Amino acid sequence: MNFRENLRTLRKINKTSQDELARFLGYKSFTTIQKWEDGTSIPPMPIIQKIASFFSIPLEDMINRNLSKEVIEMKPVPILGTVKTGLGLFAEENILGYEYVAENEALKEYFYLNVIGDSMKNVRIIEGDCVCIRRQDSVENGEIAVVLLENNEVTLKRVFFKENKMILQPENENYSPMIFTQEDIEEKGIKILGKLVHNKIKY
Repeated sequence: MNFRENLRTLRKINKTSQDELARFLGYKSFTTIQKWEDGTSIPPMPIIQKIASFFSIPLEDMINRNLSKEVIEMKPVPILGTVKTGLGLFAEENILGYEYVAENEALKEYFYLNVIGDSMKNVRIIEGDCVCIRRQDSVENGEIAVVLLENNEVTLKRVFFKENKMILQPENENYSPMIFTQEDIEEKGIKILGKLVHNKIKY
């Protein structure tokens, strides 16, 4: 198992401190992370899975690949704007900055959006987070996607298709789903812009 070396390598690449990672995992002190990196203890598998998700790599790579011996070059992926998880927000592609990711993630079909609003809070997507989106014009039933609405607005919702209708379902009981008929979709130019890949949690 290459977990401890990989953990140290990924933290350095992503410029994440032991304290930041500890807070993300719900630990009060960085000393737990320190023990994992020096090999005196190892976290349970569900925690390793959370760490792999945090750094956006497969669990198998987190455990078995020797990332410390690989040259991982960081590449910029643009933050194109903001997406509101409540009501829509103007979807103008102004680059607000960059997130730096491993080279294999820095493909043209990926981009980031800053999150505003709380309608997706039940899946831990909240205001201030930064979501990674893969450009595609369709998703499977129940997947989370960025959707272009009328008036060039965008929103992030879980997408369902039922009886020739598109349902944009929030993950917050205080919000109601948005329901569009096929006629609405055609007349208003509603379309899927991309699928949620992962969420970079900000502190």
